[in-house]
Amino acid sequence: MFSAAEKEARHKAIRSIMIDQGLKALLFVGDTNVGPSFCGDLRYYSNNRLVFYRQVVVAFPDADPVLFAWSEVQRMAALKVSFISDCRLGEDLLAAAIKLLRERGIATGRVGISLDAVSAAWYKQLVAEFPEVEWVEAHDHIMKLRVQRSPEEAEMFRRGALLGDGGFEAALKVIRPGVTEYEIVAEIEHFARAHGAEEHFSLIGTVKFPFEGLDRFPMSCPSNKRVEAGELVLMEITPRYEGYWTQIVRVVNVGAPNPVAEKIHKVCVEAIRKGLEEFKPGKRISDVVKAMDSYVSSTGYLLKPPLGHICGVDLLEDRVSPKNDMVLTPGTMVVIHPAIFLPDGKSNFFWGETYLVTQDGYERLHKTGDELHNA
Repeated sequence: MFSAAEKEARHKAIRSIMIDQGLKALLFVGDTNVGPSFCGDLRYYSNNRLVFYRQVVVAFPDADPVLFAWSEVQRMAALKVSFISDCRLGEDLLAAAIKLLRERGIATGRVGISLDAVSAAWYKQLVAEFPEVEWVEAHDHIMKLRVQRSPEEAEMFRRGALLGDGGFEAALKVIRPGVTEYEIVAEIEHFARAHGAEEHFSLIGTVKFPFEGLDRFPMSCPSNKRVEAGELVLMEITPRYEGYWTQIVRVVNVGAPNPVAEKIHKVCVEAIRKGLEEFKPGKRISDVVKAMDSYVSSTGYLLKPPLGHICGVDLLEDRVSPKNDMVLTPGTMVVIHPAIFLPDGKSNFFWGETYLVTQDGYERLHKTGDELHNA
């Protein structure tokens, strides 16, 4: 799905990091988790989807990188689609990487690594095998590249957002009293898969609003729980398209209209609109949060986490929070989904979608409107 120019741009950028930091090599370790930012370094650089377990890529400043796959199935898949042409079988991934480093004569100097991505056992063995090597944390440098999305990456996000929209429309057709959470999520994920999603992350919650005995919306993986009249159905709809995550968060009211939910829904939608007034190049994530918080406070409601997250080849590359002073730049992709609580702080409403920072503002990627549907 990516051009040769995109491939070369990533290789060039990684080589520049190695040269600037004086690294003789850079190790990428990836796995199949839906997780925080360090999980996606390998996917970003190699453009290769992990089917199971881990993979390792060893990059060099003056030579082509090498990818080690744990099975022949994964090696063949990598040969077909990845940005790396030298794909090798490494049933013991760490041993294969160590052998390659020795073959390249690396015994001293600096080698880049992500300490979060490497297990304690792997790190201990690397230090033992290369006692004269300085293992340098390189993930932060890679993340600075990853948040500068290219036009080709932005297009992947746009296509993924349409899958989220379609999943929500599919859910609307089946939500009714008696349907299970599994059945709702099955329709969401069926649409996404049928239209090209490589995987899907789904959370759902069904509960009467305001809550009784709960402090916040009980979101979790789907279960056999059946929807009842008078409940709200909250859905985090999160497809992954060609490696890139987008997310839309929506609530559906089941049964008679719920005036309390309708009022807090309006506050939530307006809070996002206020935040978007600060969502432009040069502004900070914290500026967006402050704008939302100022508005919500004026209504008597409360703004609390989770507020959203920067997304990409990892679903959560960083948090949207008042402490995040990351400067927004064109290409940054952010899911904004503030949690708005009733004045007593005991029941919350959740709503949002994915936005792209553009040269002069932002682009809302989802076409789904802000209507609170009744089923």
